Amino acid sequence: MNKSKSSSVNNFDLLRLFAALQVALTHAAIYLEHEYFIFSYLYIVPGVPIFFFLSGYLIYGSYESSFKNPNPLRNFYYKRFLRLYPALWVCLFLSLGLVFVSGYLNTVEVNKIDAFAWLLSQLTFFQFYNADFLRGFGLGALNGALWTVSVELQFYFLFPLVYKIMQQRKIIIFLVLIFFIILNIFNSISNNHDSFMMKMFSYTFVPWFYMFLCGAFFARFKEYLKPILNINIFILFLVFIGTYILSDYYLGIGWGNSINPISYFLMIAIVINFAFLMPTLSNRLLKKNDISYGVYIFHMPIINFILYKYGTGEIQYLIAIISTIIIGALSWILIERPSLRMKINQARKI
Repeated sequence: MNKSKSSSVNNFDLLRLFAALQVALTHAAIYLEHEYFIFSYLYIVPGVPIFFFLSGYLIYGSYESSFKNPNPLRNFYYKRFLRLYPALWVCLFLSLGLVFVSGYLNTVEVNKIDAFAWLLSQLTFFQFYNADFLRGFGLGALNGALWTVSVELQFYFLFPLVYKIMQQRKIIIFLVLIFFIILNIFNSISNNHDSFMMKMFSYTFVPWFYMFLCGAFFARFKEYLKPILNINIFILFLVFIGTYILSDYYLGIGWGNSINPISYFLMIAIVINFAFLMPTLSNRLLKKNDISYGVYIFHMPIINFILYKYGTGEIQYLIAIISTIIIGALSWILIERPSLRMKINQARKI
């Protein structure tokens, strides 16, 4: 099969959808205590690290395109705001609606200060914060998956620095990568979340930064895509599976969100191959519709509502997944796509 040498046409939308579904399907399987045989293998390819890599790659291009505008930084952050916050705020109020409809609020006393602090955190930058009055609803965290949104926002705030790093000599870039890889390994192996500071450390950009930097690196130095594209994807996958077996079954050195760096680099090599292998596949299948963000941010409130009201099981699992996909699609059609059009039409003026 021929691999495209162009990076302008790719399967990134399809990869994002895979990553979002991987997270949603595995969360539903764990928390609703049901999984289909084939879905149990989705754990092998963790979605969140893929998201961080793709984000670094795509945000680099978005930042560079902002230089065409008289106010590049304002233009860049305006585009990021429109991509994240409209759907995020709708998700927040839908989540509150589900809590209200469930009848849960009749069973607890809501501290107004706690509720206000939680609402403010969800509307701004601290989506990982969970209010005490929600501890009895579902898993006890209304939308725990949103910790990654907080991390993404930190990536965005730091992106002018990321861009400057990527303009340095490669030895400097590699030293920065190694530094953050070491911090990632520390978080995976030594961080037991046994103190407030260590728990907060996991919600900062620091343990995940190297994943994002890898995406920015390949966006900056596209010439490094070619040697990766010349590697047979099946060989890459076999080696990747081998590291999974060693890591997860024998060495215990990290998988899932805390995937060890060697396996992570193999995984992004597979992602790069898939991105440019039959590069029009994504547009043919998805028709430029991208429901991945909606699937990701809405799946946990739906799972929590079903868990609280109806418990666990196969039917609950199916309802959660079908509802997530439907609401994710509605989010794209009604919220995200109109926001994207506004981003394209108005960003030129900012």
